[in-house]
Amino acid sequence: MTKWRLFSRKNLGLWVVVNFFLAQVGLAFLPIISQTDAAENLQNVKITLSDSRPSKTSVSHTVYFQATTALSASEKIVVDYPSDFDVTGMGAANVSSMKISANADMSSATTCTVADDTNGVDTVALVEDGTADTLTFQLATSGTCSTVTANYYVEIVVTGFTNPAKSATAGTADTYLIALSTTDSTGSTTYDSATVKVAIIDAVTISATVQATLSFVVAGVASATSVGNSYDATDVTTTATTIPFGTINSSTAYTAAQLLKVSTNASNGFYVAVKQDANMTDSAGNDIDAFTDGTATNNSTPASWASPSGTAGSENTYGHLGYGTTDLSLTDLNGTGTTDRFTTAKFAGLTTTYEAVLSHSGPADGTGSDTNGQAYAVYQLEISGFQQAGIYSNTITYLATAKY
Repeated sequence: MTKWRLFSRKNLGLWVVVNFFLAQVGLAFLPIISQTDAAENLQNVKITLSDSRPSKTSVSHTVYFQATTALSASEKIVVDYPSDFDVTGMGAANVSSMKISANADMSSATTCTVADDTNGVDTVALVEDGTADTLTFQLATSGTCSTVTANYYVEIVVTGFTNPAKSATAGTADTYLIALSTTDSTGSTTYDSATVKVAIIDAVTISATVQATLSFVVAGVASATSVGNSYDATDVTTTATTIPFGTINSSTAYTAAQLLKVSTNASNGFYVAVKQDANMTDSAGNDIDAFTDGTATNNSTPASWASPSGTAGSENTYGHLGYGTTDLSLTDLNGTGTTDRFTTAKFAGLTTTYEAVLSHSGPADGTGSDTNGQAYAVYQLEISGFQQAGIYSNTITYLATAKY
């Protein structure tokens, strides 16, 4: 995830401080699955973390896999953490949900009741071992959630983790292996297993499958650059971490851009999305609203640029900020959406929900010359004469996710 700090230098402007979140749909890790000699592999394994920042508390882990060998009553699912993730005190109260489904999207799932330590009829037991750092889920003795059929999917959401503290140097991820296995009721015989490698880094989520690659780069763009797609040439020189609009005048649209580059060998490609934490605001609480006039134009139906209407007494018409993209093959986060919708310099309004700005359906080398992995994110800012003077700031976040 890439975070941007936006602020004006004199009256207004835009600065961006970048953090990188490389994640799966939603803030996440993609699994690195490795084989063992003693067991078959679990299938489609992944663990999704709600936050990858070092020392972050109250983090949720969503454990997901497809069973290879069927499990019967009282048999076990074991999640084995490294000591860096302390599971001491984790119990049934920390399990937000446990579901079993024949469908990969967990539709028509059976929801399990989880209790501490002891399983029973219609009840799965969670046994926490703070010394071994394991969470063991023992299926019910009978009834609901007493079996997992071969090739069925299991999803377990556990809350309350604390991420390990930063150890590696800035810009280098601390990586950890989490092991999953299914066993008989005594735990002495392992049926299937897999390991998932996760990365903890300052506001970055790094994910990959076996021998997979994924990188995300944000590059500055020089002033007077023609980015294409009928957008205006840029008015300022940006860097990887700043978009300095500087002092701006009313009734003039200012354009800036950054070049997004993604490289991955993911068979289903990737997407990059953007959101804002809130509108740009100054110390007095005044804000620059989202394009158009405070009602954010939807990413699915972007519109040609329009100046803020500047109606006296209607502060949301005093100024607005919009974004666009030069990726004409853009899809939505779920892989659908109308392509070419940003063609001929269309803009949408930033919201607190991730919206796509770059995508591709297959492997790409955007850090090289492959245009399938590149696009300009274009930002346009304009105010009317009513916009209050001040220093305005905001935070923008990029999310890059590979689709394996």
